Amino acid sequence: MRTTFRIIDAVNLILRHVVGTILGVMVITVAIQIGVRFVLPRFGIMVAAPWTEELARYLMVWAIFLGAAVATRSGALICMESLPDALPAGLGHAVRTFALLITMAFFGLLVWLGIRWMQFGFGETSTVMSLQMAWVYAAMPAGAAFSIVNLAALLVERHFERRRTAQAPPDADAAASIV
Repeated sequence: MRTTFRIIDAVNLILRHVVGTILGVMVITVAIQIGVRFVLPRFGIMVAAPWTEELARYLMVWAIFLGAAVATRSGALICMESLPDALPAGLGHAVRTFALLITMAFFGLLVWLGIRWMQFGFGETSTVMSLQMAWVYAAMPAGAAFSIVNLAALLVERHFERRRTAQAPPDADAAASIV
């Protein structure tokens, strides 16, 4: 089990670097677009770079889906903790588990829809870069599939962590500090 978690964490580290690289390329692309559109015309240089807007948009799509996948591993997606926190421990854990399962089902739906979009995208190309749109649409099923794997790992870890804390003997130092 630990080997599986190490592999998942290694893949997430790679994805984290990929997302960082994507964001860096986006910054450079948008800087080029700003330079071409606003700076160069002040010097009388008229250049067009229509590819920059398209590339930045497609990179942002990939960054969002892969970034969400990485965030699921640590449970960093937006969630409401007030209800599970207000419930008794066992019921709160059940609510959190149910929420993770619902989220996994949602990401499963995104995988299915994303694959269908990809099939549609093979017959479509982007306006400026002539890129097959299937490559852009692939971000959704790829990110959602990584999210499912990360949510499953998070669910298993939380389950085993809860079981371990329930079976662990009380800490003698902590008990002595209460007195």
